[in-house]
Amino acid sequence: MTRETTPLKADLHTHSYFSDGSHAPGYVLEQARQNGVTHLALTDHDCIDGYLQAADDYQDGQPALIPGVEISTLWNNLEIHVLGLCFNPSDQNLKRLLDCQQQRRRERLQAIEAKLVKAGIIGLGDYIRDLPCVSPGRAHVARFLAGQTRSTARKAFRSLARNGRFHVAAAWSAMDSAVSFIRQAGGIAVLAHPHRYPLNRRKLSRLLEEFHAAGGEGLEICCSNMAANELENLAALSLEHGLWASAGSDFHTSEATWMDIGRLQQLPESVKKNAIWSHPRWHFPDHGGHCNGPG
Repeated sequence: MTRETTPLKADLHTHSYFSDGSHAPGYVLEQARQNGVTHLALTDHDCIDGYLQAADDYQDGQPALIPGVEISTLWNNLEIHVLGLCFNPSDQNLKRLLDCQQQRRRERLQAIEAKLVKAGIIGLGDYIRDLPCVSPGRAHVARFLAGQTRSTARKAFRSLARNGRFHVAAAWSAMDSAVSFIRQAGGIAVLAHPHRYPLNRRKLSRLLEEFHAAGGEGLEICCSNMAANELENLAALSLEHGLWASAGSDFHTSEATWMDIGRLQQLPESVKKNAIWSHPRWHFPDHGGHCNGPG
């Protein structure tokens, strides 16, 4: 298989219904193909079941399918999401971390359900068990509540957020620990959607400094629905902190057309030489027993 110098179109942050996406892994693959994506990472929250199913269904090599995961972590009591890319999906230590994360999710939902029952809202457990999801979270609870209360999922989610009526704090892995597990599995740790965290530039710089010190190597520069100034700001921060530039739509559902698979701005010229696909460990199985990847 030939190796490309750069990918034509990479989307390195997507979700299936194995976490909080709306679609099967096969749909994500096909949508990526139709949208001209050449390199796709399926990065479900705290699980790789979606990636494994997509790999089983993989046939024609397009788009190139990259092992991926999005791990929920805590840094200074703030939830931070770390993407793992190009890791060994058979790594047992990473598997144990993800199993632990899924157990934390189940325990959190049980605590939320107890609050719902006290408020006279029953049925969450049955609702979750009927889903194909293996890594459930608050997005599923919000959809359940929207159906029970005839409100929107967004409004229902506010009752689950901090200071909300049904809020239960998360007990995620520490950020540096998740980064370490990704590195030990041969992968590249990337800080997801940094522009969404409630941090000013000074605090964001501190986060990036500690992320890099822990072994983090990438920063998601391009995300869906970003303003041009956000793009340039993140590009400058990636250079300042020595982080490779990544790109991902954070696709969850076809209903949100503004975050469709592959619908991304190009990396700014200033960071194109530092694109994640130029990383020396950018390689992944082609599901035919070989490794491939641009760079």
